[in-house]
Amino acid sequence: MSFLQNLHTHTTYCDGTLSAEEMIKAAIERGGDSIGFSEHSYVPFDEEYSMSIKDTPHYISEINALKIKYEGTIDIFLGLEVDYFTEYVPDGLEYIIGTSHHVEKEGKYITVDGWAEHLYKMCDEHFGGNYYSMAESYYKTVANVVEKTNADIVGHFDLIMKNNVDGCMFDEMNPRYIKAAVDSMEQVLQKCKLFEVNTGAMYRRGVTYPYPSVFLLKELQKRGGEIILSSDSHDAQSLYFKFDDMCELVKSCGFKYIKRLTKDGFINEKV
Repeated sequence: MSFLQNLHTHTTYCDGTLSAEEMIKAAIERGGDSIGFSEHSYVPFDEEYSMSIKDTPHYISEINALKIKYEGTIDIFLGLEVDYFTEYVPDGLEYIIGTSHHVEKEGKYITVDGWAEHLYKMCDEHFGGNYYSMAESYYKTVANVVEKTNADIVGHFDLIMKNNVDGCMFDEMNPRYIKAAVDSMEQVLQKCKLFEVNTGAMYRRGVTYPYPSVFLLKELQKRGGEIILSSDSHDAQSLYFKFDDMCELVKSCGFKYIKRLTKDGFINEKV
C-alpha cells in the first residue's frame, strides 16, 4: 500500500506493552507515515484494561507534546477508543473509535473480548447456552454505539466472533446470526459510515480473517460503508500487521478506496 497509518493503538496507559514514544519509534522504524493513539476509555466495571480518569489528562498532554517533538518525522493523532459503557470522555480529541466489549444481561456485564472459557461460562449462566441469543444481545448494543459514543470510526464491529474459532460457538452464516449483524450494521450506518478493518484477532488469536468478516465486509460495501485499516495494536510487531493482505481482501469485496486521517480530516486513498 502507498502509505502506512494505524489509528487503533494502545500503550501502557491501558493494556498496551509499550509507552507512547516507544510506539512512535516503532512506527517510524517500520516506515509509518502516521500513527494515532486510541487508549481504552474508562469503564468503571472493567478497570483492568481501561485507562483511568486520573491518567487521561496526562495521556492527552503527552500525546500533544510528542506531536511537537516528532513534527516533520511522523504525523501523530490523538484519539480514544470509547466504549459503549464508558462514563467519561474528555475534550480535545481528534477522533473517536466507538466500540462495545460487553453485553449487559440481568444486571451483569459480560465481556466478549476475553478468553473463550469465560464466554462459555457466561453464555451458559445468562443465555441458557444459546450463543445466537448472546450474539443478538451483542449486536443490539453495537447498533447504538455511534449514538452513545459519538464515534468517527466503528471499531471491531463483530468482536463477538473473536473466540468463535472454527465455528465453535455459532455458525457465522446462520440466518439468525446474519440478521442480527446486518440489522445492527444498517442502524450504525445511519450515524457513521466508517468501519475499521481490524487485524487484531488475526495477530493475537490466529484467526484467518479480520473484523468485520469477509461476508460482513461485502454487506458493508453494498450498503455504502467506508473502511480504514487498523490492527488494534498493543505492541510494536502488530502495528501494520497484514495491511497489504487487507488491501487485496477489501478490493475483492468491492471497495475502491480506504480512508486516511490527515491534519485536514479524512481523505480517500485508492486501494
